[in-house]
Formats: sequence, C-alpha cells, structure tokens
Amino acid sequence: MTTSKRNALLDRWHRVGFTLIELLVVIAIIAILAGLLLPALSKAKAKGAQAFCMNNLKQLGYGMMMYIQDNQDQFPGTASRNTYGFHKEDWIYWRTNTAKYPPVEQSPIALHIGTVTSNLFHCPLDRYEKERLALPDGNGPYLYSYTLNSHGLDPRGGNPGMASIFDSTAHIFKLGSVARPSNKIMLAEEQTSHKRDESIDVAGSSSIVNDGRWAPPDTPGSNDGDLITLRHNKRGDVNFADGHVEPIRPQLARDDPNYTLPKL
Repeated sequence: MTTSKRNALLDRWHRVGFTLIELLVVIAIIAILAGLLLPALSKAKAKGAQAFCMNNLKQLGYGMMMYIQDNQDQFPGTASRNTYGFHKEDWIYWRTNTAKYPPVEQSPIALHIGTVTSNLFHCPLDRYEKERLALPDGNGPYLYSYTLNSHGLDPRGGNPGMASIFDSTAHIFKLGSVARPSNKIMLAEEQTSHKRDESIDVAGSSSIVNDGRWAPPDTPGSNDGDLITLRHNKRGDVNFADGHVEPIRPQLARDDPNYTLPKL
C-alpha cells in the first residue's frame, strides 16, 4: 500500500471515529440511563420477591386448612420454643437438631401440600440472620420467616387461640371458634431484626422471631407482643383465617382490636 493511500485511510478513520469529548458524552448518557433504570429494576425485583413470599403464605394457608379439615376442625400445635416445648402436633418442625427432631420438610401442614422444601417457610428477602444466630438457646435459631398466631393460656387454663397448645394436657382450638376470620391473622411474617428496613422498633425493645409462635399484644397499642416485619415496602405479608393473603402495616397488627384481643 502506498503512503498516500495509507494516509487517506487514516484521515477517513479520524473523520468517522469518536473524539474524547464525544466519548465522554456517551458515557455520561449511559450513566444517566443506568441511574434511571436501576431503581426501577430494584423495585421490580422487590415486587417479585414479595410475590414469592405471598405465594409461600398462600401455600402454607392451604396446608393449614387441609390439616384442620383432616383433624376435626382443630388447629395444629404452636411450635413453641420453651414455654410449651416440642410436640409432634406442631405446625412447623423448625429445630435445627434433626437427629433429635424431624426436619422442616416433614412439618404436619407441609405433608398436606405434597413435596416441599425449606424455602416454602422462608421469604426470599429475609436474609439477615445475625440477631437470630446470637440468641443463646439449645434449640438453635428459628431460621424461618412465618409464625402462627398463638396467644398464651388464660389464668383458668383456657386457650384463646389460634394455635392449639400442648403441655401436660391438650388445649385444643378450633377454626370454628374464630370470629370474623377475614379479620384475624393466622400466619404472620414476623420481624427478624431491629434494622430500619425490617422493624418499626429500631430501639430494640421488642423481641425478634425465635420460634413458631406469633403472639400479638393482648391490649391494643401495647408493646408486649411480637411485631410483623416491614420488609415489603414498609409492610409485612400475612395470611388470614379465611385463607386470603395481603400485606399490612405492622402498626395495624399491634393497634387494631380485630388482631390483638385474645377473644378470637
């Protein structure tokens, strides 16, 4: 190739190539577009995770209803940590020592659904386990996201619901005893830490999830009960006693008499 032809090609390349200013402009435009798209993609990802969580609760609700139907309208056990301990009737087998206790996949309500994995009991956005792992207890941490409504026994030994309670005797609670089931939380997505994107109680005075029980306050507005998470856009997913699932604000489960009064 002659020198004149080579120079002509180089001149043409320089004419069609990017200048430094043009390249910087293109990079800036890409950065702006990425800044606009990433929040939308993040929101879409969060909505997808919430849909997965709500589907988990829907499936667990189906399993609960089938268990109740097969057991004379009775709720399963509360899956308590220490207050009532382990019982084969517990709704979830959550303890980590599977040499001594059954694995979560064999939980009574799971058996009514069919083949399940541990992910069925776990919200995909429930990733922070530091506070749970720090709880000192021989039973191990509660590594799942959902808990069953369970008030403690009253002074006379009666069970105000919703879970059945087993200790030295059986304190059975039945679905037919639930008043206004569309307003009564059955399965709750409980808080797993006191982080700002997880809990309305960043001061840390409330408990985090530590067993299969969700014990709402007996008195509306009090802080003596367990709290629902706010990981889904400041809401937590819950399954009601009529089977429907929806996200609610944690304050609602603490303050509304429909959810808090022990008379179910």
